[in-house]
Parts: sequence; structure tokens; C-alpha cells
Amino acid sequence: MRYELMDYQRTAAIDVLNRLGRARRDWADGERSSFALSAITGSGKTVIATAAIEATFYGSADLGADPDPQATFLWITDDPALNRQTRNRMLDASDLLAPRTLVEVNDGYLNNELLANRVYFLNIQKLSRSSRLTQSGTNLRQASFWDVLANTITGTKATLYLILDEAHRGMKRTADRKTIVQRLIGGEPGSNPAVPVVWGISATIERFTTAMGETPDRTGYPHVSVDIDRVRASGLVKDEIGLEQPDEKGTFSTTLLRDAVRTTLSYDHRWAAYSTSEGEPRVLPAMVVQVPDKANEDKLAEIVSVITSEWPDLGPKAIAHVFGEHEPIVLGSRTVEWVHPESIQSDTDIRVVIAKEAISTGWDCPRAEVLYSERPAKDATHIAQVIGRMVRQPLAHRIATDDVLNSVACYLPLFDSKKLNAIKEELEGEGKGGGDHRVGPEVVRAPAVFERNPALSAEVFDFVETLPSIPTPDAAASPLRRAKNLVRLLADDGAGPALVADADEQLTKRLNARLDGLAAEHADAVAAGVEDLRTAVVRREGVTPTGQSAETTTRLIETHLKDIDRDTRKIINSVREGVGKGYYAHRAAKADPEGSRLDVRLEVAALLRLDGVITGVEAAATDFVTEHLAKFEVEIKNTTGATRDAYRKVQEQTAVPETVTIELRANEKAATRNGAGDDLPTFEGHLYADASGHYPADLNDWETQVVTTETGRPSFVAWYRNPSRATPNALRIAYQDDAGAWASLQVDFLVLSRRDDGTLGASIVDPHGDHLADAKAKLRALADFAETHGDRFIRVVSIAKGTDGSLRVLDLLEPHVRTAVRDFDGAKVTALYDSAAAVPYL
Repeated sequence: MRYELMDYQRTAAIDVLNRLGRARRDWADGERSSFALSAITGSGKTVIATAAIEATFYGSADLGADPDPQATFLWITDDPALNRQTRNRMLDASDLLAPRTLVEVNDGYLNNELLANRVYFLNIQKLSRSSRLTQSGTNLRQASFWDVLANTITGTKATLYLILDEAHRGMKRTADRKTIVQRLIGGEPGSNPAVPVVWGISATIERFTTAMGETPDRTGYPHVSVDIDRVRASGLVKDEIGLEQPDEKGTFSTTLLRDAVRTTLSYDHRWAAYSTSEGEPRVLPAMVVQVPDKANEDKLAEIVSVITSEWPDLGPKAIAHVFGEHEPIVLGSRTVEWVHPESIQSDTDIRVVIAKEAISTGWDCPRAEVLYSERPAKDATHIAQVIGRMVRQPLAHRIATDDVLNSVACYLPLFDSKKLNAIKEELEGEGKGGGDHRVGPEVVRAPAVFERNPALSAEVFDFVETLPSIPTPDAAASPLRRAKNLVRLLADDGAGPALVADADEQLTKRLNARLDGLAAEHADAVAAGVEDLRTAVVRREGVTPTGQSAETTTRLIETHLKDIDRDTRKIINSVREGVGKGYYAHRAAKADPEGSRLDVRLEVAALLRLDGVITGVEAAATDFVTEHLAKFEVEIKNTTGATRDAYRKVQEQTAVPETVTIELRANEKAATRNGAGDDLPTFEGHLYADASGHYPADLNDWETQVVTTETGRPSFVAWYRNPSRATPNALRIAYQDDAGAWASLQVDFLVLSRRDDGTLGASIVDPHGDHLADAKAKLRALADFAETHGDRFIRVVSIAKGTDGSLRVLDLLEPHVRTAVRDFDGAKVTALYDSAAAVPYL
């Protein structure tokens, strides 16, 4: 792959490959199957699919896949533009898939079957009754495409995998289209057989699952579902979608449109500043303007006039449209050209896109960061669909310095508070779309930018950034991959002298030395393993003429050289990141020139098969990472932009919990209104504040009581509303829930105060709901954190209401309180707050 996969993408690709391998084996026995890949918009579903397809065609040591020389994929969508876009994305993402392997099927397709090791893209309209593709005996076509499918499925040259992209759409269409999809899946007597394997790709899979359940003689495998929290944590999608509406009754379209343009210009200025300071590519943000279906030229001219009055230096090609009518629109002195939706991202001359309903299925434009829509409230689904296509980060990573660049702005002048909730529900997966438009970013009302509180000294922010935080580990994380990612960063001299120019060589020497040591330690086991690879056991079972079992004997025969070569190469190549191949080269270079390379390969393969060897070399890789992260801690913290983000990912790319520190942003974007559209109350003393020193927060009554109490203490310095999502600017505490799955606790508040000696101290103050299902697990996690990192805090307290309604505190720095928490096995933790382990909150 040309792209570096995120850990969650890699895990999903492995899971997809496991299902494809199972499907191939089941099809060898005549059994058909289906499964789906489900992930939110912006998570990289196409990248995951590309990685799985590339590994299927060519094999992958990293993904643990052997090549399948007979595999062929038929990728089905309902939009030819989406096919082209997907094909281009796959070519960008893969360094092995050649253009000739990615075939768009059109009326000129004349083969009688599909070829192996190809991906065929076909939009569903090409299979309608009137399409030339479904007719045979016309021009040069000898077989209809239905015949092509039949020949491929019943033939022996290729194994066909059907991919239904946007599978939730393909299961709910017009009667004719639904018939086509069902015919593809289930076949039609006398025409085409049912396809062997169906792989659905979708943000939501309920309709796909239902349709597959209605298909006879097809085994449904467990779906591959990407955890939305892991997508959010990756930084690939924006953190926030801000919804703006008129504050009172009346017509404010022009006012909001002007504000939307100014917001776009603000993004432009912020990206320019970011690019200059961080040395990253310049992002040129675009604005999308949705107009009513019947918007006439006068209406369009009015909109364009407002835009150009606020943005006078827009070039002649800066405003374009994507209407169904592919004709230029002349509006006075300006001509607004029609453009292909998929070209907008790369055509940076375009800064304003005028659309009606949805722009197109699968349209993707990360630099589109502002939406202004004059669609009515009944079009909430169409609006949500466009917003959902604007959530990917333009630089594919979270922006650590300017929180505004982690957001999308949406202006909806025709919506009141109640109607605005329809959009919010769609984006949160709870609307009429049934989850089709669910996105990763948090949806907030009337967001504003809050800078670091000028009343606080830099010492305060520096202190917070020393506090410990424990990100959620990933059980599938590879220590070898982590180490390889680190050495690439250490050796990078693109922005100055490399920290360690020969980092890769140093790592290779470290890992090879560890494997040499393991080979010496397990010399006898390695010798036995070599003998095992050289020989095969043949069993002979005797049967009497009457059918009774007779004597069973076994004997050893020498394994054929071809089999030894294949098996040893497979073992060596299976060690991730080329470590197995590197160790073989190391051993071969040291070996007797007169000796056999096969002997060396046998010894290396035998070693790598032994229990504990891979674990040992992974431990050496982890030691290398730990040492170098500690050695260059200051230099790493001084990196910026994409480089800093890459180092952070290495720090957090662990299979077990490891401690990092909080990374505060230069500013913070936060909601100023609640879900009902009412202004949020504001509080003083927060780390981030407006010009008057206030910060808005949506707090319940006892959270408000806690903030009021804490800010009123004589030693108080500042407080921080800890982000609710597991992002680098949050204090995170990884924990395992009752099922053993990893999750992340974000405590509610950090409170900073002065100790008696004048130094700064921090307290964790967590008024967490005791009614939540995971309250016990979170409380135990906080107790464990207090035991490990308690010396860094003045207080670590959990607050809840007792049965008498008063607030009570569990002070988790006290050993007897931690013991009470760990020993508690009741149904509701309220009992703990009523017990002697708790004290009144004063």
C-alpha cells in the first residue's frame, strides 16, 4: 500500500481478509456466503477495501494473507461517477494495483467472462433491460453480461466476489433496481447462478443484513464493524460540526450568507497561517451553497452578488455549480460553469460550489468546510448528506494548534431550533435516515472560538501539559510496525538534521541480535524444527477384506525441495515489517559461503516458528521505542504539524496501556447554545475564555454546584472542562469494561490550585453519574489511576449524590477507599457513596 494504514483500518482489512479466505474455502464446498464492512463516513472504507483487495491479489506479510491467483471482484454502485472516484482512490492508495487491473465495465465490454485478478466497476443502470450490456448477439457482443457472470461463476478460472458499495442504498431502491440487485445476489433460473460471495460496504448495514437474511442458501458471516471512537481518535475526521441558525424570527438569509462567506475567509486565513508556521501544504477552503430546486437566475444572481461583495477577489472560475443541468449559467458579468463533483477537491480554483440536493453519491471534498443551505426543513436528509461529505480532515490528521481547523460550519437560515434538531439527529444517526448519515464529529449549536485565558500565566498551561494521560491501547497493534514507524521519523531530515540518521540500521541490528540470542538459547528446539520441516509423516491404515481396521503404521519421508522452499519462505515472510526477511539476510551474510542457503532458511524458519520467539523480538522492538522516545522527548515535543501528529501516533500505538501527557490546543471551539437553542451559562476561571474571561458550559445542577464550589476556594487558580472524547487534549484513562474490551474514561474536571509552597497542583474532580451501566468499571479505573499517578495530584475525587440527595465524595487517593471500590460487587454504586468510604462534599 502506498498509504500508511491507520491501526483500525489495518485491523478491519485483516478481518475482511479472514472472511474472504473463509468464503473461498466455503465456495470450494459449494456454499455461498455474505458479510459487510461497516464504518462511518470519512473513516476510509475504500482504503480498507483497497488494502484487502491488494493483499488478496498479491499477498501481504503485514496483513497475513496469501495471494489468491483466481480472485476477481465485481464492484457495484448506483452511480458511474462514484465508480470513477473509487477507481481513482484505489490507484492513489495502492502501489501494486495497476490501471489495467481496475476495469470500468461499459457497453464496449466484449469478453465472455471476467478475468482473474481484476476489479470490475459496474453501475447498476448498466444492467437494466434496455442496456446494450444485457443483450447478446448485437454488434461484436456474443454474450450478455448475465452470460458473462454465469460463465465466470460456473467456470474454473476465477472466483467471483461481488462488492455492493453503499450497500444500504442498493437494498432500498425502485422496483427495477431492486430486482437487479437481487438477481445479482440470488441469480435467476436459466440465466445466471447466484454469486458465490457478497461483500457489502456501507455506513449502515441493517438493510443489507435483512436482505441477506431473506436470501436462501447463503451463510452470513459476522460483519466487520469499525469502532466509531477509533475513527474519532485517529484524527481523520473533524472533531466538530457547528450548526448556525437565525436567533429570532424573520428573514436573515443575506445576513447569514455574508457570515458564511466571512467564516470561509477566516478558514482561509487560518490555514495560511498554519501552513506557514508548520510547513505543511496550504489548504484552500471551499464553501458549498445549497439552493432551492426552483431557484431562478435572479435568485442565483442575488446569492452570487452577496458572495462576491464579501469576497471580491474571487477569480472567474472560483464559483461553479453541480446542477443536474450540465450547462453554464450566465449571471450578469459572471459565468458559473458546471463541473464534475469529483473534480472539486483537486481543482483549487473553485472556492464556491452551488448545489441543489445532494451533490453526488460518494462525493468527497475535505477542503469544503462551510455549508450555507437555503433548503427547507423537509430536506434535512439531503442537507445531512452533504454535511457528511465534508467531515474528513484535509491534511488527514487533527490540527493540534488551531481548534477552528478541526471543525465544519453549517448555516441554515430556514431552520428554527426544533427543525435544527432534525439535522442534528440525522448526523448523530437517530433521524429518519436510519443511521445512513451518521458522522464522527460532535454536533454543536452556535459554536464560538475561545482563546487561552489571558488572565492565566503560561506556567498554568505548561503545567497541565505535564499531567499524565493513558490512551486506549489497541490489542492488534504491532510493536514491530510501531518501531518501524518511529525509525522513519527519527531518520527524517526533511525539516532539518535527522535525530538518528541510521535509526533503521540500529533497529535492525537490535532485532537481529535478539533473534541471534534466541537461536542460541533454543538451539535444540531449532534443530528439531529443521528436521520437522525436512520430513513429512505418512500414516498407513490397514483394512481387512471384511472392512475391519488392521494395523496402522507411520513412516517419515523427505519433504520435496519445492515444498520446503514454499513453506520456509511463507514462515519468514509472515513476520511483519520485513523483520523475518531481514533476519534471513543477516544470517545468510554470516553463513559459510560454501554452505547451502536452504539450510540457513530452514534454521531461520524453524526459529521463527518457536513459541515465544516473535514475542521476544517484539519486546526488543518495544524497548527500542521506549528508549528513543525518552531520549528525544524534548526534541519530539518541539516538532509541529504532521510530524508531531506522527510521533503522537507512535506514542499511542500500543497493545498495552502506556502513559503520555495532555496536549492542549492554542484555542478551543465550543457550543454557546444547548440542544433547545438556549444560551449556555458561562463561568469564569476556565483555561479557555472569551474577551470577558467567560466560558460556556452545559452543566447539570450538581456539576454547576461543583464548579461553583471549586472556583470559590481560596487556593483556586483555574479549571478545565475535560473533553468528553478521547482526544490528545483530554486527560484519558484507559480501562477494561466488564466484557474485557478497552474503553476510555474522560473525567469531568481538572482543577488547578496553589499549594502552600506556591507551586501549582492539580486535582481530578469527577461528578460522574452513578446510574450509568459502566459506573463500576469507571470507578475502578479511576482508583487504579489514583494508585499509579496519585503523586501528581492533590485530590482524585469522584462525586455523586447519595440517597439523601446530598453530594458525597470518594477520595481515591485514600487506600481504604480504593479497597472499598475494588471490593464492591453491588448493582448500583450509589451504595458506595452512602457508605463510610465516602464523605460529604464541602
